[in-house]
Amino acid sequence: MGYVKLSILQLILAVLLSAGLSAQDQTLFILHTNNTNGALENCYCPDHTFGSVEKRTVFVEEFINRHPNTILVDAGDIFTMTHQLFKDSLMAEAYALLPYDAILPGDQELTMDSDKIGHLLDLMKTKIVATNITIDSDNHFVKSHIVNKRGSKVAILGIMDPYAVKYYSDEIKEKIKLNNPIDAVKSEMEILKNKADIFVLLTHQGADLDVAFAEKVKGIDVIVGSHSQSAMDEPKEVNGTLIVQAGKEGYYVGTVEMVLKGKEVVSKTGRIDTMKFTMPDDDRVMNMIHEYENKTGRINRRKLKMKEEK
Repeated sequence: MGYVKLSILQLILAVLLSAGLSAQDQTLFILHTNNTNGALENCYCPDHTFGSVEKRTVFVEEFINRHPNTILVDAGDIFTMTHQLFKDSLMAEAYALLPYDAILPGDQELTMDSDKIGHLLDLMKTKIVATNITIDSDNHFVKSHIVNKRGSKVAILGIMDPYAVKYYSDEIKEKIKLNNPIDAVKSEMEILKNKADIFVLLTHQGADLDVAFAEKVKGIDVIVGSHSQSAMDEPKEVNGTLIVQAGKEGYYVGTVEMVLKGKEVVSKTGRIDTMKFTMPDDDRVMNMIHEYENKTGRINRRKLKMKEEK
C-alpha cells in the first residue's frame, strides 16, 4: 500500500510540476539584419570603425548557441548596388553560413537579371518571403513562412512598397509586380490566423512607411524594416507593433526579445548591437574576402596601410 501511495503522490507532483512549467514565461529572440549592401568586411573607415559580415557571422552563431529559441531574418539589400556578380556570390555563400529562417529581397535584389538573382537565392538556401511581390519567371518566393519555436508558431511575411523602386527605369519597374502591401498582408494574415501565434513582417520601404503601415494593420507583433538604413537604438511601438531596423553595411545586428506566457506576448523590447572592430573574425568569411582580393586585385587601401603599420 505504501508503494502505491508513493506512486500516486509522485504522479500528482509530476502533474503539478508540468503545469507550473507550462505556465512559466519563455523568451523568443529575433535577430535581424538589413542593407548589408555587399559589405563582406570592415570598411576601415576612420569614422566608422565597425565590422560587417566577418564579425556578424561569429556574433550570430554565438548568440544562437546561448539562446536556441532564436529566429534569424533579413529585410533585404544584401548585395552590391552595382551588381558585382562575383562579390555577390561570395555574399550569398556567407549568408548560407548562418541559419536564416527567412529573407525578404530588396530593390537591389529585385532589379537584377532573373538568372543572376535566381542563382544567388539558390546559394543562400533559405526561405524567400515576398507577400506582395511577383517577378516574371521566378518561383523562389513564398507568401509567408511559419517557424515553430518551442511550441510557438511564428509567421514571417515580407513586403516591398512601390516607393522602394520609384526612381528605377520603367523597364525595370515593369518586371516587378508589387500588389498593394496592406491588402496583401491582411489577406495572408487572415489565411494564417488559425495557424500562427506570432506575426513578424519584414518590410522594404523605410522607417516612416513602417509607422504608417503599423497604424493601418492590426495584429503584427514586429516589423523588421529596411531601405532607409535606420540604426534604431530604441524601437518604436505603434498600434501594438514593435518597429525595428538595424542600420546599414553590416555595422549592426538587431535583437528583439519577446516574453511569452503560453501563446500570449506579454512584453517585447529591442536593441542593436554594434559589430565592433575588436570582435573576432569568422575564418570562412575571411577566406572569401582573400579569394575576392586575389581574383580581382581589389583591396582596401586603408586596410593595406594598417597592415604596413603593424
